[in-house]
Amino acid sequence: MKWYHLVGFTIVVMVSTLFIRIPLPGGGYFNFGDVTVIFVGLYAGSLGGALAGGIGSALADLIGFPVFAPITLLAKGAEGLISGLAKGRKPFLNYLFPILGALVMVAVYFFGTWILPTFGIGAAVAELPANLMQALLGNIGARALFLAVKRVGL
Repeated sequence: MKWYHLVGFTIVVMVSTLFIRIPLPGGGYFNFGDVTVIFVGLYAGSLGGALAGGIGSALADLIGFPVFAPITLLAKGAEGLISGLAKGRKPFLNYLFPILGALVMVAVYFFGTWILPTFGIGAAVAELPANLMQALLGNIGARALFLAVKRVGL
């Protein structure tokens, strides 16, 4: 992957994360950035998914919720990295790795929110359903986008 593709993917992740923000009780927000994080992993592989997912999402958090930026860097970077393990794999693994990546993202956010002094376990539990929904919708959207891009031959 060329460096300018990585920059472009990072910007797309950041913009898609910023585009729709629905605030959550714990101070974070629901967004559609997971679609692009998982898509980049599927399309560009682990390195592209980790870098574009982690950096793009963390940059978006720096604009809106800076306290979460370090957690987001880890959560979305791991999601992109694990999703990227699916690139070029047989169908079962091609579906399994993005699901595992999204579940790791949810777990990192859960424990990251829990350890933040101003949030704690209550906020972590309150955000769990929305994070699980974001993971599910991210997988569905990324899969649809990936199949569409593959179909047109990009």
